[in-house]
Amino acid sequence: MDASAWDDRYRDRPDPWGSEPAEAIRERLADAVPGRAVDLACGDGRHARWLDRTGWTVTAVDYSAVAIEQARGRDPERRIDWRVGDVTDWSPDGPVDLVLLSFLHLPIEQLQAQIARAAGWLAPDGRLLYLGHSLENYHRGVGGPPDPAILPTIADLASAADGMRVDALEHVCRAVDAGTAVDILLDARPWGLAPHR
Repeated sequence: MDASAWDDRYRDRPDPWGSEPAEAIRERLADAVPGRAVDLACGDGRHARWLDRTGWTVTAVDYSAVAIEQARGRDPERRIDWRVGDVTDWSPDGPVDLVLLSFLHLPIEQLQAQIARAAGWLAPDGRLLYLGHSLENYHRGVGGPPDPAILPTIADLASAADGMRVDALEHVCRAVDAGTAVDILLDARPWGLAPHR
């Protein structure tokens, strides 16, 4: 993957999505017991910083070196482990309690593979949370990527979560200046049950 376009984007407009976490992420994780978290495609770190503030030990990964440099600048105590890396081949050094993938958009088969791969990093009672723009946003909403080939559907994420316990798989509508954006959320975890024999 080529990070130069994202590097340019972060240079031109630091803090493009604001400094606060997405409301859907904040709501889904409000009662979660903090542990070890990975924030994949963390951008300039708004979700990683929020996780850190709420007690998580965070590793945050993005392939834009400019975004990571800006994120480190907002973390003067160096509490978060910031990493420049391609999320499609990066892996943590052990099990994690949370994998957060926020607004990571890849060709659908590649996204599904990444979600399934990240699910394999989870501790037995870990959790995977994906939030991104839905294909429905391309047809009915505003903003987001203009390429429908990288926008997942409910069925796409259901397939990606095959073998996991799915606690939520839903569209999330949010008001923005130009109208309504249609996101998609997957909240899933390992079953924690022995297979039936």
